[in-house]
Amino acid sequence: MPSPRRGKTAPPSAPEPDARARLIAAGQRVLGERGYDAATVKEVAREAGVNQGLVHYYFGSKDALLLAVTQEASRQYMSELERLRAQTPVEELAETAFSWGEKLATDAPGTCRLRYELFALGLRNRELTPAVSQLLGQGDSEIARTVAHVRSGRDTAPSAEDLHYAVIIKACVDGLALHHQLDKDFDPLPVYALLRRIMLASIEQPAPSRPPARKPKAQGRRGVRTPRKRPTPGARRR
Repeated sequence: MPSPRRGKTAPPSAPEPDARARLIAAGQRVLGERGYDAATVKEVAREAGVNQGLVHYYFGSKDALLLAVTQEASRQYMSELERLRAQTPVEELAETAFSWGEKLATDAPGTCRLRYELFALGLRNRELTPAVSQLLGQGDSEIARTVAHVRSGRDTAPSAEDLHYAVIIKACVDGLALHHQLDKDFDPLPVYALLRRIMLASIEQPAPSRPPARKPKAQGRRGVRTPRKRPTPGARRR
C-alpha cells in the first residue's frame, strides 16, 4: 500500500484502517456512474463515509484516485485470469477465458468507462503516463500467460508470439467495448462471436515434435546393377 505523500500533513482525523480501500470502492462507483469530469472528490468521500481530506491524504489528487481505482480493477481482473488457469481444464481454458472477458466488457460498463478515462488522462497528464503504460503492460502479460497455457498445455513462460496474441485480443476487446460505450445502438455481441472464432482457430496447441524422418541410405556403386539392353527382335548379330 503506498504511503501518504511526503510533505503532507496528518489526516484531519484518525483514519479507519480500511479508509483507503473504501475510497477506492466508492471511487469506482461514483466515477464509473458520473464520469471523471462530473464527479468530485467530495462525492467520493461521502459515498465512502469518510472525511474529504482523506482523499488528498491517500491519493493527492483526483487523477491519482482514478489511477488507484483502475489499478484495483486490473488487479481483480488478473486474479480472476489466474484462477481460471488454475481451475479450468486446458482444453476448455481458451473458450472459458474468452467468454469471461466478453461478459466483463459488456456487463461492466462503469469499469470500462474508467479504463478509457484513464487512457485519456494518461495522454494529458504526463506524470501519470508511465503508470498507465505499466498498467497496460501488466494486462498484456497476464493475458499472454493464459495464451501460453492454452498453446503449451501447461503453466509456462509466454513467448513473444503469446504476447502478440495478448495485445491483439486486448486491443480488439477494448475497441469493441469503447464503440459500445459511445454508440448504444451498436451491438458488440456478434462481433465478439466472430472475434472469438478467429482467435480460437488461430491459437492452437503446437503439434507434438516428431523425430526427424530417416533418409534412405544411398546404395553404393557396387550395389547398383545396370539393366542389360534386350536385343531388338530381328536384329542381326555381328
